[in-house]
Amino acid sequence: MSHETTDIEYLFQDPRIQLDDRVRDLVSRLTLEEKIESMLQYQPAIDRLGVAAYKHGTEAAHGIAWLGEATSFPQPVGLACTWDTELMRQIGSVIADEARVYYRRDPKLNGLTLWAPTVDMERDPRWGRNEEAYGEDPYLTGELAKELVKGIQGDHPVYLKAVATLKHFLGNNNEVDRGSGSSSIDPRNLREYYLKAFEKPFTEGGAQSMMTSYNLINGTPATLYHGVNDIVRGEWGMNGFVVSDAGDVTGIANDHQYYDSHTPGVAESIRAGIDSITDDAELSKQAIREALGQGTLEEADLDRALFHTFRVRFRLGEFDPAADNPYALIGEELLMTEQARELSLRAAREQIVLLKNERSLLPLDPAKCGKVAVIGTLGNEVYRDWYSGTLPYRVTPLEAIRAKLEGENVKERVVYRDAKDRVIFTAAADGAKLTVDPSGDIRLSHDNEPTVLTVTDWGYGSVTLTDEHLGTYVTSDEETLRVTAEEAYGWYVKEVFGLTPVEKGDHLWTTWNGKPVIAGAEGSLKVMEATTASGQGHTTFQVETVLDGLAEAIAAAQAADTAIVFVGNHPLINGKEENDRPGLELAASQQRIIEEVYRVNPNTIVVLTGSYPYAIPWVQEHIPAIIYTSHAGQEHGTSVADVLFVITRPRVV
Repeated sequence: MSHETTDIEYLFQDPRIQLDDRVRDLVSRLTLEEKIESMLQYQPAIDRLGVAAYKHGTEAAHGIAWLGEATSFPQPVGLACTWDTELMRQIGSVIADEARVYYRRDPKLNGLTLWAPTVDMERDPRWGRNEEAYGEDPYLTGELAKELVKGIQGDHPVYLKAVATLKHFLGNNNEVDRGSGSSSIDPRNLREYYLKAFEKPFTEGGAQSMMTSYNLINGTPATLYHGVNDIVRGEWGMNGFVVSDAGDVTGIANDHQYYDSHTPGVAESIRAGIDSITDDAELSKQAIREALGQGTLEEADLDRALFHTFRVRFRLGEFDPAADNPYALIGEELLMTEQARELSLRAAREQIVLLKNERSLLPLDPAKCGKVAVIGTLGNEVYRDWYSGTLPYRVTPLEAIRAKLEGENVKERVVYRDAKDRVIFTAAADGAKLTVDPSGDIRLSHDNEPTVLTVTDWGYGSVTLTDEHLGTYVTSDEETLRVTAEEAYGWYVKEVFGLTPVEKGDHLWTTWNGKPVIAGAEGSLKVMEATTASGQGHTTFQVETVLDGLAEAIAAAQAADTAIVFVGNHPLINGKEENDRPGLELAASQQRIIEEVYRVNPNTIVVLTGSYPYAIPWVQEHIPAIIYTSHAGQEHGTSVADVLFVITRPRVV
């Protein structure tokens, strides 16, 4: 290895010096205020020392997220179904390559410390974040997470391609009250179950980072839990850094009410092993200053934490000549490559699970299967979850099935029915009908032609509404409704509504957060401030069905030789981060579609697309063929079609 030494001013800049000595030298040169500033997720530039600004934390659960287009892979709950450790390592390597591309574009904002994988044990199938982890078995989780870590971090003896941050340590089992609840774990469960999933990614995978969880562990906030230092660092030898989850350190006082103020929680978190605080920056820095002044925190505590964070930055090659680091010159050529696309497809195929196949119904032979009815909204959609990246493209199951049966009459041979109702909304009080103009503005009018909206029922009282002509969703803010959303997506999914039947066939229309939709001035639709359905001034609506989606689906299935019914969830509705699922069953409307289609066509196949497990006893008993897939990313449709149909390969001569 050849080093350029002509520009070396400080010892930490010299690559010939032992790593830990370099890190200690850098930390020793920081002023106390610079150390305080550097304890946060966004570490500032220190120009006088030539230290650049750096951000810890880029989401990468199944591909780089939130930075722009990147290769997408199946949800981790699906990847767990592959049982393929080599595949996981290759996926990790692609994720790290693409993280390097974005890092070169903007190193201040696009860091190389990646918040993945999620190693939490999925103890409860209702947990809203089941999509993010690898199941309920600690051995499988440990093996898969270990290999993803290896792929992300690379195999160079000195430099890291990127850094894997394991989350969330420890006992994160629920989303409801996660910031105030306590996970009670006995010593045997702790050692044989919860810790086992995390152990191998550290001891064999060499993970260089970890994130703590929101919950308490046996009454102690996870950020203060002794196991961070005693077990992760002491027993497993992790020499990277530990980061708190977003808002979690201030949550010690805000949510857990463990202390009366933020200062003791911040100070004790740092002493307990938190090296980087993901939280309100000014509040956290002020708490550190107060703790230093009170003597409950010492400068040496900051030095220890900063040694961990800067050591990782050194290993990423930030302080060395690019020529020394084999990963430094990764550029645009490694973003969304053909090889990455093929790996995405391979992963999407491998994660599909055949749950049942009576009468050898699968795989279908394109030459013999006759007319096919594809039924259900999930048959022509590819959804992304909260931690998905921006998909560079998406192949729906319908598109891929039609490709299997290509020919001049393919649209006649493959008939699609989404099984959704088309409806008209009418204000019950005065008969004004809902209309949508080309800009997406909504009005109640007696004069204009009413707009037909498409209703998708996701179960548990959650529906989405779309205008097929505009191709957009009805969405709400705290005041009005408009038809402008490109997709149902967001931390708060404001494209979700409730339609609750009340007296005389009327419906109460409510927003994502339970506020009634009412008629406003001059025919506008407004969001009422009240959060309950009682009281005066509520507008009720008649919901007239002008096209019966179920009836259309039944007719299509009856006229087909084979019916393929797609059911499952939307990844951001009824179960996600901060929202546990109310139950395990399919939406009642989806269950009815399956039953009615099967009644008229015994050759019914069910494709269950889920971010989590489902209880499907009737389906299991009656339907001859069932497959499961997670939301599998850009190649979702291709992979489903490849499993449903015989894969024809060129003849080898």
